[in-house]
Amino acid sequence: MKKLLLPVMGATLCMNPLFTQADERKKETVIVISFDGMRQDVTEDYMESGVMPNVQKLREHGVWAGAPETITPSLTAPSHAAMSTGARPAKTGVVSNQFHDPEKKFNNKDDAFHTTLDVAPIWSVASQQGKTTATVAFPGANPETKNQSADYTVFYGDTWAKSSLDKLSFQPASGWSGSIESFSPLKEAEWPLKLKGAENRKLVVLAADTTDDSTVNYDQFFVSETKETTGMNEPVTSNEWGTVPLQVKEESAGFSFKIKQKPSDLTRPVPVFRTAVTSGILEGPAGFKEAITDEFGFFPVESEDKAFEEKWITRTEYEEISARFTTWITDVSLYIKQTYKPDALFFYGPQIDHEAHHYTMTDPRQTCYTKEKAALYDSYVKWAYKLADETVGKTMQAMDEQDHLFVVSDHGMEAAHTMLEPNAVLKQAGLLAVTKKGNIDYSKTKAYAVPSGSVAHVYIQAQSTEKNGIVPDEEFDDVQRQVIEAFRKSNVALSNQNQILELAIEAVLSEKEEDLLSRLPEATMKDVWKAGINKSIHPYHVMYSSSNLEEKVLGHEHAGDILLIGAPGYMMANGTERGVKPAEELGTHGGDSTKQDLRPVFMASGSAVKEGETIGKTSTMDLAPTLYDLLGIDSPDFVEGEILDELWK
Repeated sequence: MKKLLLPVMGATLCMNPLFTQADERKKETVIVISFDGMRQDVTEDYMESGVMPNVQKLREHGVWAGAPETITPSLTAPSHAAMSTGARPAKTGVVSNQFHDPEKKFNNKDDAFHTTLDVAPIWSVASQQGKTTATVAFPGANPETKNQSADYTVFYGDTWAKSSLDKLSFQPASGWSGSIESFSPLKEAEWPLKLKGAENRKLVVLAADTTDDSTVNYDQFFVSETKETTGMNEPVTSNEWGTVPLQVKEESAGFSFKIKQKPSDLTRPVPVFRTAVTSGILEGPAGFKEAITDEFGFFPVESEDKAFEEKWITRTEYEEISARFTTWITDVSLYIKQTYKPDALFFYGPQIDHEAHHYTMTDPRQTCYTKEKAALYDSYVKWAYKLADETVGKTMQAMDEQDHLFVVSDHGMEAAHTMLEPNAVLKQAGLLAVTKKGNIDYSKTKAYAVPSGSVAHVYIQAQSTEKNGIVPDEEFDDVQRQVIEAFRKSNVALSNQNQILELAIEAVLSEKEEDLLSRLPEATMKDVWKAGINKSIHPYHVMYSSSNLEEKVLGHEHAGDILLIGAPGYMMANGTERGVKPAEELGTHGGDSTKQDLRPVFMASGSAVKEGETIGKTSTMDLAPTLYDLLGIDSPDFVEGEILDELWK
């Protein structure tokens, strides 16, 4: 068993030049950062090109996995469940990002990010064995679910209001207590705030002119819930970000905002952008929640896609909002490390996955593809990788000599060009019924699909396994056969074949086949040639089916009776009408993680870890048993992953 090592003079990692000396050293911490959607090949390219210098430094001082894999399906919730428990979906019960629970009505769909794992995650097990653990925004660490909490937990809370672009109409200010210096008469505007599930608020914006230039140009703004100048939030100037903290149902919430115009006399309505109103869940010993809130404020919004799409904000402003979230998560995590000294700390970075889903434009089969747009979108994804690199750098600076850092991801990302509607296939086969409004009529439906990413679980409404089931048990095999046959017959015409052939020929002549495969979702050059030559494809690439009524695919009752995995480049969606349509997202995952673009990342560094070495095959399930070994505590019997002994010195 490899336990945390005491530092030895002359044999230090030296990532932080101000590391603590052995006789003054602080309690050691094992840190795990999960960057959702971080691709191994892209990360390697960015390290080599200097885009990710901190990650490159970490690799030079640690161990890099050359052939990392995740589980099937390669989705965020199942992969993180495997990562934190060391077990497959058959044991965790997390079979997809969304799934049907047979103990509930047939139309039920559970959100895996708010469900309880069937086996305990490492932060819970370690806590029970006397270790101190902490999680910050880590998938699967929702403290409101049973037996999944760490000693210190910060997690996503509620969204009380979506973002908006409002117009403020200013009038002469009146009824205020106290005074604000202004070279023009103060003005005010009401700013109503509608909250979901809570009492609405009426904010007041007070405008002041702080420039003594004989011109009426209001440039400073205060936001308050009362007309009292004492205790108001810090003022902001035009086109600068401000924040407004709120107490919503005794929770610390808030939003960021920006007055989106230059200083003026405010005679016309003034545009103001407001982010979503959000709060977080903070749980820990007495005083923890208050300490985090006092030091860092409310849990901020993760991103603002709609606002960017609607052009309420610029790309720069969009990145500032996302970076604020990342900074908040990182700073809170490192504050917990320094203040509460946990033995194990887990935190999460969602930005790579988020940007890659929206902007992986690397395939000419994608809607509106152009080389110019592809280059622009690539810069968006690269920005997210740079943000992750900054997080790694900040974490390394906060580490002491005896600490350990694991940088991992749950899956990669492939380009998506086509969206499949499996429920449309089931409808056409007569296995799924719809109402006059086009919604699924579950009372008459024999089977329906629950999609997530590139996969979909198909559930058969058998009488013995579903409440109010309509398929007699003796007909189960026949219905399952009909489902499989319907998807086997499904056929999609291929497009943009000449472009694919041109890319294939160019790649072969320039000996850059691997580069092409990193951009296209196909697994091999043989598959690329087929995409350029064949007229059509069976898009439901892989189908797993249960052997009988009692056994579900993936070995758990949450799984469907059939698991569909789309062909590379194809993702699943809800809908019962079209069957096939252009992909609404440009990146997807869920399929075979041995494929180059779906490989996750695994790297480790610290006093017990070898330096500058590359190991071979790893699994996301190997993280938990390796951490148990490093922490020197017992590993539960349900763990299926292996200790990565090749990491240790």
